[in-house]
Amino acid sequence: MSFEIVGLLASFFALVMFISVIDQIKNLRKFKKSDEVSTALNIAMVVNCSLWTIYGAGISNWYIFTPNAVGSVLAIATLFLSFVIDSQL
Repeated sequence: MSFEIVGLLASFFALVMFISVIDQIKNLRKFKKSDEVSTALNIAMVVNCSLWTIYGAGISNWYIFTPNAVGSVLAIATLFLSFVIDSQL
């Protein structure tokens, strides 16, 4: 198996993992409750994904850059929505 295929599979499954956060965002919007959101986990996700995004861009590796950029954006959106909901309570 070539490393290109491994990179493609790793990117695909990273995207699947990060896109699963969308369900949490939907629940935040629907129920207007953020008590089930792990702030620490989302902050760690933002930091981790942001660093990998920068690294992937620096070495021009789109297999690293793309899923981590998506993960960063979704984690930031989750944190933002969670803080907005908390401030309204």
